[in-house]
Amino acid sequence: MSTKGPFYQMQNMDRYREVLQQMSEAGLVYPCYMSTEELDALRERQREAGEKPRYDGTWRPEPGKVLPEPPAGVQPVLRFRNPLTGVVAWDDAVKGRIEISNEELDDLVVARPDGTPMYNFCVVVDDLDMRITHVIRGDDHVNNTPRQINILRALGAEPPVYAHLPTVLNEQGEKMSKRHGAMSVMAYRDAGFLPEAVVNYLARLGWSHGDAEIFSREQFVEWFDLEHLGKSPAQYDHDKLSWLNAHYIKEADNARLAELVKPFFAELGIDEAALAQGADLTSVVGLLKDRASTVKEIAENAAMFYRTPAPEAEALTQHVTDVVRPALADLAAGLKTAEWTKEAIAATLKATLGAHKLKMPQLAMPVRLLVAGTTHTPSIDSVLMLFGRDVVVGRIEKALG
Repeated sequence: MSTKGPFYQMQNMDRYREVLQQMSEAGLVYPCYMSTEELDALRERQREAGEKPRYDGTWRPEPGKVLPEPPAGVQPVLRFRNPLTGVVAWDDAVKGRIEISNEELDDLVVARPDGTPMYNFCVVVDDLDMRITHVIRGDDHVNNTPRQINILRALGAEPPVYAHLPTVLNEQGEKMSKRHGAMSVMAYRDAGFLPEAVVNYLARLGWSHGDAEIFSREQFVEWFDLEHLGKSPAQYDHDKLSWLNAHYIKEADNARLAELVKPFFAELGIDEAALAQGADLTSVVGLLKDRASTVKEIAENAAMFYRTPAPEAEALTQHVTDVVRPALADLAAGLKTAEWTKEAIAATLKATLGAHKLKMPQLAMPVRLLVAGTTHTPSIDSVLMLFGRDVVVGRIEKALG
């Protein structure tokens, strides 16, 4: 088998069937003609008798045993001849020593009636062929492990190291599922989370390296060991993930973030033409990223730079008063000739405030409304600089008539 993935079980069917044939010739698997209805009825009788529901070995060949006549026209499943006695034991890297009596295990179905190999058989062949040394998975697979170990040993192989990780619970302390808080990786991407933040957060669920909270993938690979895996269920904390994401957004390259922001603009009705005519996106991202916890949030906050402002009438009445109008006119005039830097814009604002004996909010709020369409923006001088002189002056003068 190639050492380069990705690997798909459906592309490896010939190998699984080859191993099944070898096991059949060795008497390790056998055909079972028990129908689903017969198996359901058997299990119901066992439950009524207070027994553990399980296949009873009706079609299992044994010396001196007379098997039923195979029903005509019925294709059998293949079952693995699980040992009838003894114990399956392994030292789980997380849970410690686990022992399961073979008397608790029935004969596992390893192939369907149409010959399709079953999952629990396929993964054993994969582990064997790929020379897997460690199987790290959720503890909902613990019950599969003794069966897989028995199949491996029947094939003459020793099992790998197993490490069964505790379940991840949702914020309500319930097992995560689609109904209870689980999201796909793509859903996190679509919500604006960076891959490095998701990997960092998931790495800390059920594993730790001292008090380290933030680390790169490379650092995680260097630090990771099985000894520091937790034994108790970890609980998902969306606020913690958002905090980590905010950290990585602050550290991210502005040009990279600008590319990640673009798909979210389509959802906001902002097209390529609007982006081309508006403020430099990389600079906008640099201004907004420190206040954002997701890339989507950056896009939402950046939208004002690529839309015609539409402030609410009530806000205009509240902030664009007769007292402020003369100051707005003087500010527009001052900005026409001011050097277009953050510092020069701030100086022009300060001079206008002093000339009209106003406080910053009295002038900044109406300027924000007229230029950006909202009273909630980062520092007014930074915002005006990115909008550009023509846009800023033009929008103020248009509003003043």
